[in-house]
Amino acid sequence: MTSLPDTDVSPETILIVDDREEAASLLESILEGYYTTRIANRGSDAIDIIRHQRVDLVLLDILMPDMNGIETAEMMKKFSGQDFLPIILVSALSSETDKVQGLKFADDYLTKPFASEELLARVNGLLRIRRLNRELSLSKARYMSLYENFPHLYLSIDSKRTVTNCNRSFRKTFGLTMDEIIGKNFITFFSEQERKQVENFLNSFSLTKNVPSIAQRTFAIVRDGTTPVMHLKMKAVYTGDVDDGLNIVIAMEDITEQVRLQEEQRIARNQLYRSARLASIGTLASGVAHELNNPLTAILGCSSALLGRNRNNEDIEADDLREYLEIINIEALRCRDIIDNLSNFAHDGDVQTSIVNVKQCIDNAVKLTHSSSAKAKIRVTSTVGGELMVRSNANKLEQVFVHIITNCIDFCPGSTVTISDVNVSVEQRYRRISISDNGPGIMPDVLPKIYDPFFTTKEVGMGTGMGLAICYKIMEEFNGHIDISSEPGSGTTVFLDFQTA
Repeated sequence: MTSLPDTDVSPETILIVDDREEAASLLESILEGYYTTRIANRGSDAIDIIRHQRVDLVLLDILMPDMNGIETAEMMKKFSGQDFLPIILVSALSSETDKVQGLKFADDYLTKPFASEELLARVNGLLRIRRLNRELSLSKARYMSLYENFPHLYLSIDSKRTVTNCNRSFRKTFGLTMDEIIGKNFITFFSEQERKQVENFLNSFSLTKNVPSIAQRTFAIVRDGTTPVMHLKMKAVYTGDVDDGLNIVIAMEDITEQVRLQEEQRIARNQLYRSARLASIGTLASGVAHELNNPLTAILGCSSALLGRNRNNEDIEADDLREYLEIINIEALRCRDIIDNLSNFAHDGDVQTSIVNVKQCIDNAVKLTHSSSAKAKIRVTSTVGGELMVRSNANKLEQVFVHIITNCIDFCPGSTVTISDVNVSVEQRYRRISISDNGPGIMPDVLPKIYDPFFTTKEVGMGTGMGLAICYKIMEEFNGHIDISSEPGSGTTVFLDFQTA
C-alpha cells in the first residue's frame, strides 16, 4: 500500500537532482500529485536553487559530472543553516562503505532499484520531521523574542550560578554587553552590600529535582547613585541531570515606582485618618467642654468656700476641710481623665499593632461621646467583658467606636445603643462585636453606598461622610471586617469582626 503524505499542510516542494533526465523524470512521476517538484541536472544548479528558493526536501544522486552528491549535500547543509533540510541520497551504489560515507551529510540513503511505496514512505517521514523541526524552531524563536523583549530583567543561570543568557532589559539596566555578562557569576553583578542579600536569596531556593520551586524576594540595589527596589523571582527548569541539566530563570522587576506610590498612599491614608480624628474632635469639643464644666464648677465652689473662710479668719473643722479637699481631688481627677481620653483619641503617632483590650476602647469611646449622646437622649450600654483581647491599635479601634456611636447620635436621637460580643467560629479565633440601635434604619438604596468616601445624607456643613469609610479601612488594616445590617423602621446593627490575640 502506498504511503501518502500528510494532507493537513500545503504541498511541499521536492528538488530532484540527477544528471540523467530519464531517472529524474521517473522520480517526478512517482511524486506527482503528492508534492511540487523541481529538477536540477547539476550539483551547482541545485545549490543555487537552495539559496534562492524554498525547498523542503532533496532527492540527490551521488554520481554527477560537476560535483558528487556527497559534496553537494555538504554544501546544501551549510546553506540551510539552522533550518533542517532533509536530503535523501538515491544511488545504485549499495556497499556499506558508500552508505556510511553518504550519510555523513545526508539524512537517508535509498538504493536503486526501489519501490515507489518505499520512496514515498521515506519522503513522507523526513518531511514530517522537517515540519516538527520548523514548529520547534518557531516556538523557540517566539520564546527567545519574548525573553529578549520582556520589560522585566530576565536572565538564566546554571547550577553553579553562572549566567547562560540574559535579555535586553538586564543589559540596559546594568550597562553591560552580552559578552560582558555571559559566563560570569550572577553574584558579581551586585555591590558588596547587596551580595549578602542575593546570596541568602539563592541559598533559600530549593533545587529538588522532583519538586521544582519558585522563590521570590524584594530588596533594594544600588545603580549609578540611585536605589531602585527590585523584586526577584526564580524558577528552576530541569533539562537533564540535576548537576548538568539545571537551568534557573530569574526575573527581576523594578518596583521602585510601585513602592513609591504605595508609600504616598500610606501617607495620604494617614493624613485622611488624622483629618477624620480632627473632625471628630471638633464634634466632641462642645460635649467635652460640658463634661469639664461640671467638675470645674465643684472645684471652684469648694475652693471658693475655703478661700472665703480663710479671708474671714474663720475656723475650718478638720472633717469639713477633708470633705472639701476630697471633692476637689475627685473632680480634678475627673477632669484629667476627660482630657486624657481626648488627648489619646487625637494622638497622631505611628500605627503600632498590639494586644488591645476591647472593653477599654469601648469605655473610652462612650466617655468621649457621653455629653453628645446624653443631649440626643441616647442610652449606650455595653456587655463586652474585660477578657476580650484582639490584635489591633487602641487609638484606631477607639476611633471606630466613636464614629459608629456618633452616627447613632446624628441619625437615631432617642434610641438605645447596645454593644455586645459573640463567637463567630468554632475555634474562637474570631470574635464579633455587634453595635445595635432601635432607630429608623437605613434605606435600601442608601445601604450599598455607606462605605463610599464623602457619601452622606447629612445636610451641607453637617458632616463629610468619611466616618464609615475610615472604619472600613481601619478594620481592613488589622485583618478585621465591618458589616452592616439594617431594615427601615427596624434599627441598624454594625458588626465588627476581629481576630483574637
